[in-house]
Amino acid sequence: FRQRSTATAATLGPAAQAMLIVALLRQPWQAEWQPSAVAAGLGYTSMTLSRVVKELTTAGIATPFTLGRTRCLRMEQTPQQIWEQAKPMLRTPVKRSVWVHDDQLTVGQPRQLAGLSALSRHSLLAEPQWPIYALSPTQWRSAKQASIQELAQAADGACEWQLWSYSPALLAGTGEVDPLSLTLSLQDNPDERIQIALDEL
Repeated sequence: FRQRSTATAATLGPAAQAMLIVALLRQPWQAEWQPSAVAAGLGYTSMTLSRVVKELTTAGIATPFTLGRTRCLRMEQTPQQIWEQAKPMLRTPVKRSVWVHDDQLTVGQPRQLAGLSALSRHSLLAEPQWPIYALSPTQWRSAKQASIQELAQAADGACEWQLWSYSPALLAGTGEVDPLSLTLSLQDNPDERIQIALDEL
């Protein structure tokens, strides 16, 4: 059966979301950027790159143009305006969460602080009782191959692993997930204090 194009869907795919976030957080801000360079940094194939460009242009987030032989994208608005425009099309990167023993954290390095563990570093919120980390699909596959044992529930010496649909290390060297992905992962949390902290972030 012919698959429906993701470009016509109401939401952006994980790869498009990841690349858009990288472009929005790039310092200094660049309205014109080369998607192939971002895709290479995230390990995406040329097929994924083509799909991402189509999604971003169809959604009206970016305009394609060529510079010599290089295909580029141009954003006509400010980063804040683009974020507000794109936000309804973005979804939480968290596919599901699992509990594991803390001594198994050496698998799938490097790991990124996520959830309330990350938000507590940027707000007055207290750190959660059990630390929260985010893993990419590749890291989770490595963890399963290493026979990581999942816990039925939280317990002493445990931590929470969030399994993400894309790499949680979009900002290198920070040790935590990026602020935009963090916002998306917690945007549906009903706790008013968390929503205030996200607004400040």
